[in-house]
Amino acid sequence: MRALEIIKQKRRFEMFNKKTKEKVLEVNEFFGKYNLHFEEKIKKTFTYYDTPNNDLLKSRIVLFKTHIGKLCELNMAAEKPSAVARYAMRSNYKHFTKNISPFDSLMKHKEFLIENFKSMFLSSLNFDPEFFMQKLRPAYTIQTVAYEYRSTNGTGLKVTYSFDDDTYTNHSNNVKVKNNVLTIYQHSPDSTNEDFEDLIGKLIRYCKELTPTDETKIMIARKMTANKIEPIKKPNQLNKNKK
Repeated sequence: MRALEIIKQKRRFEMFNKKTKEKVLEVNEFFGKYNLHFEEKIKKTFTYYDTPNNDLLKSRIVLFKTHIGKLCELNMAAEKPSAVARYAMRSNYKHFTKNISPFDSLMKHKEFLIENFKSMFLSSLNFDPEFFMQKLRPAYTIQTVAYEYRSTNGTGLKVTYSFDDDTYTNHSNNVKVKNNVLTIYQHSPDSTNEDFEDLIGKLIRYCKELTPTDETKIMIARKMTANKIEPIKKPNQLNKNKK
């Protein structure tokens, strides 16, 4: 996706498998309304941090490092309840960002963390950010290989299809899971909203291999890497007819 490109809104789908991408491209080509072309392949890594007691998760806060190409950022934000909120609604959520080196430790950016933790935990009068920082460790890692396509039409609609091959790692239980996700981003003005909804509607109707979801990537990662509970085996029933 082009740097600094405004995202007006987005829709996310979980894909049945990698072959679903070909079905999506076929549906797009069939209607002939959209000019779709491959743009780039991008590798992305997102590392989420928390304490052993999941204090950030309980407080609805996400602290994560993003590494995309040469760009690496440290992010602290109020966790969004949904992945499909309009871009304009993001101003309702606190989000602090700092450019860092990919090899930096969290403690190297101590001042950034302390300042913004205090902002996040305004109601915690006895909150000690330095002590809290010492308990932080990687909780989840999301590694993505994204294949991005650009779609346009005659009305000015500009859309990016991001076909993501994801690997989710839960560091607390060492569970690693692969997943395929499609995220569609609208970059064009509100005047193209109707065309964007038309595009999404066609995909939902004609591509049953897609499952719409309003979950963010970290929500999906938590769900898919949770500890699996083995079902309780019922004892064999006694044969009532046995004497």
